[in-house]
Amino acid sequence: MISEAALLESRSLRDGVVDRTHVIDKVKTLSLLPDGMHVTTAMVATYFEVTETVIRAMVFDHRESSKATAIASSLDRN
Repeated sequence: MISEAALLESRSLRDGVVDRTHVIDKVKTLSLLPDGMHVTTAMVATYFEVTETVIRAMVFDHRESSKATAIASSLDRN
């Protein structure tokens, strides 16, 4: 198992596990928009039981990493 610290420090490790979403479905169902691929900031906040401000702060803090997955640009539209 990859440690949280290692994932935070290594972009290549994060890139290697980004598609591993099957675990999420076992823990808690993540609601998606009708296209089956996207979520809103509000949906993510609900899933993690935090405010939208927390999600926006996390994206801001990790903006460089999120640019690669288009999270930052989609968050700006929400």
